[in-house]
Amino acid sequence: LRGSVFLHKKTTMAASDCAVCLETFNDTDCVPARLPCCQRETSTFGVCLPCLEQICNHYTVEAGRVGKCPRCRERLHVSADGVVSKAPQPRGKCRTCLQERVLLDGGKCDACILGSQFALTYECDRCGGHQRIPHPMWRYQASPGEFGSVTWACHNACGDYTRWRVTAADLGRVPMHDTPEGWDMLDSWLEQLRAEQLRVPARSPPEERRDRQGCVVS
Repeated sequence: LRGSVFLHKKTTMAASDCAVCLETFNDTDCVPARLPCCQRETSTFGVCLPCLEQICNHYTVEAGRVGKCPRCRERLHVSADGVVSKAPQPRGKCRTCLQERVLLDGGKCDACILGSQFALTYECDRCGGHQRIPHPMWRYQASPGEFGSVTWACHNACGDYTRWRVTAADLGRVPMHDTPEGWDMLDSWLEQLRAEQLRVPARSPPEERRDRQGCVVS
């Protein structure tokens, strides 16, 4: 795309439209965001700054608005003046799982925060029993129908650490923005974002929309 503005810098990239809203990139209300994680000049995937800010505001696991890059899921930070950078990675012992992790809101890791928000019901691969687990065990499933590669204590008939998969009844509750790459849900998530874009007022200039404190995407 010739002459496009990437956060006040002219550059080129193969993508000419935002993958979320499908609008053509321009230098007013659909400014392409420069993704420091996975974007190259030959990239055919691009996202505009307004859509990246929407992901910031609506796909969160904590008060600090942490989400994911829609392509590679790297943690990103969008400053008040529209500069996109990789987010800080403070590490320490999670208050919930007590494991050494990147800490987010309240001294907890993203898995524990997300698990508390989406405590789904899973099926044990050994006894077939169902159990509610406050951890995103879906992250370890290569596909929706396969049992995960990480174990959790079974409190049914096993009394041991076993493998799990989300029950069919709860599959629809798995957040699209956090599904494993093998689930092939990126297009569905982008479609969901587009539907949400239609429900918000017409875009104002980026500087009027942007939260003065910036936002975090992870």
